[in-house]
Amino acid sequence: MKEDYSEKGNIEKYAAQVRNSDRTAFNNLFALLWEPMYVYAASIVPDNAVAEDLVQEVWIDYWQRREDVQIRNIKPYLYRAIRYRCYNVLRDSKFTAIQIETASTITTPAETELEEDLTELSKQIQAIISELPQRCQEIFTMSRIHQYSNMEIAEKLQISQRSVENQLSLALGKLRRELSIVKVFFF
Repeated sequence: MKEDYSEKGNIEKYAAQVRNSDRTAFNNLFALLWEPMYVYAASIVPDNAVAEDLVQEVWIDYWQRREDVQIRNIKPYLYRAIRYRCYNVLRDSKFTAIQIETASTITTPAETELEEDLTELSKQIQAIISELPQRCQEIFTMSRIHQYSNMEIAEKLQISQRSVENQLSLALGKLRRELSIVKVFFF
């Protein structure tokens, strides 16, 4: 089930209101996310009643900690919370080799975690690019965003192709240094 942009906006709007103890916003958020979270939990734990209880526990915990927890994106936060609770139940129960194998193959919906990771990475890249000199930013944007060749950039800006290459090298070097942790994360 693909989430549209208006639903995503509503989810984040409700989450912001929940921080201010808005019960209506909490109920709206619950209505939007409870069923997908339950389906996710039921795909991990074999007992539907346990899955339902775990989802309820996550929601209760979220309400109780709403003012203390700083949550950037509520949906990935809730999915991680349910995943950990499910894994704890599996860890504490006796289960067969088939159940162990099944549990090891289950992950958080990829688009949920990927969305959060890409948003964070995009913010980091934008911050790094904004620290570059104006001309360097312009050349980097033309090259990497608008897909102009070095020769086209040189012609448009009336500079040498070597200058374009130097500016791109400067920008990419700064990105590499600043985002070196990303290499470890993705590879």
